[in-house]
Amino acid sequence: MLKAHFKDLMDRELVREFIDAAQSLGVAQGASNSGIPEARRLVAIDAELRARGRAARLRLLPILDEKDRVVRYYAAQRLLGIAPDRARGVIEETANCWFDSIAADARMTVRRLSSGGYKPD
Repeated sequence: MLKAHFKDLMDRELVREFIDAAQSLGVAQGASNSGIPEARRLVAIDAELRARGRAARLRLLPILDEKDRVVRYYAAQRLLGIAPDRARGVIEETANCWFDSIAADARMTVRRLSSGGYKPD
């Protein structure tokens, strides 16, 4: 269902959907909810952007300047393979400044990147 819906959207609409899904996922995690539906939505949006190619994925780049750190973090995760320095900076900022599940995930991502155990695409 989600995949079919996202195929019909323009790139800028997909970016808006990404922001909304990331915000919803952050709220769910902050409320100690699993956030599974929101996470699935993010994965589906990312898959659609990837299917459209590098230029579509790069439309997430301005999100790295969003006020919402959770939105910045999830965008950075998706951009590690094509904008590694900028994306890693956002992830490291998240890892160093907060003490919640998002920061813990960011710290794990930084460790995996530093050890070479994670090769983003």
